[in-house]
Amino acid sequence: MTAPFPTPKTEDAQRLLGPDEIEAALRDIGARRYHNLHPFHRLLHDGKLNKDQVRAWALNRYYYQAMIPVKDAAVLARMEDASLRRVWRQRIVDHDGDAPGDGGIERWLKLAEGVGFERAYVESTQGILSATRFSVDAYVHFVKERSLLEAIASSLTEMFSPTIISERVAGMLKNYDFITKDTLAYFDKRLTQAPRDAEFAIDYVKQHATTPELQRKAMAALTFKCNVLWTQLDALYFAYVAPGMIPPDAWTPGTGLVPEVTQAAGTGTIGATDVPRLPRGVRLRHDEVRGQHVLLAPERTFDLDGNAVAVLSLVDGTRTVRDIAGVLAETYAADRAVIEVDVLAMLNDLATKRVLER
Repeated sequence: MTAPFPTPKTEDAQRLLGPDEIEAALRDIGARRYHNLHPFHRLLHDGKLNKDQVRAWALNRYYYQAMIPVKDAAVLARMEDASLRRVWRQRIVDHDGDAPGDGGIERWLKLAEGVGFERAYVESTQGILSATRFSVDAYVHFVKERSLLEAIASSLTEMFSPTIISERVAGMLKNYDFITKDTLAYFDKRLTQAPRDAEFAIDYVKQHATTPELQRKAMAALTFKCNVLWTQLDALYFAYVAPGMIPPDAWTPGTGLVPEVTQAAGTGTIGATDVPRLPRGVRLRHDEVRGQHVLLAPERTFDLDGNAVAVLSLVDGTRTVRDIAGVLAETYAADRAVIEVDVLAMLNDLATKRVLER
């Protein structure tokens, strides 16, 4: 599904382009290769995807969003000019925020939650398509290994993002009843951040691409970045649209979602920052006769496996779910985000049985 891109004429490739010409050449790359042209985006914006296909997009795109400040930090570390660093570091702040609960990554997590995901599942990235991970990691590697000019030029996809953002927001609000303005709040600030970043990058390229060879490298860098974005959509289309072949270990519909159930007052969906507790009349006990732990509730008894016992022994009315996952991660030398997903699933299952509340 690669967009057509003609080979430059030999004489053009050898000639030094003027500032307006190099900008026009870079914009032409976007006009031909930017991922707004991809069939998956056309389906997304036109309301032709089902809810699970939109979820797959939100989940996989999170990995790209989460790695952007990592990429920008790698570029920043290569800048010897303090004036450049002062400008570039704003990109990191835009995504990471100035404080917890702020920034583009946080807003993307809210988008993912808005389409039904548990936050911890998204943060774990365990359902990400391998092609998504490979392409994003390749981009981070690119900016570390190539010249500073190429690293900055690769960011010039920002020149084209306001158009796709406008199309996306309008189309999704019109066509999906499960999408709200709050769900898409991530894109509000990008409408001003992206043009600001693009202006800086295009000025840098004009000033520093001073030979035909350097100009070709800048154009190749932007082409590479367009391919990174395009490849992610190729993978989404193949796995979730046609032929619909979801690879092993990738997200499958129904996984990592907030349980859509009506629960008793005082329970509700338990999130990572909630403090779970056993309701009155529910107790964790060891059955000496049977030699196993059970959860005793009025007129009911629940047998527990070792994992459930490990979790419930930490449910003391003071720890959050995230605290519990942290203790277990340290105890078992495991990844906290992965454990948090499993803990949330177990606790929400108990909440639906009305033997746990928050």
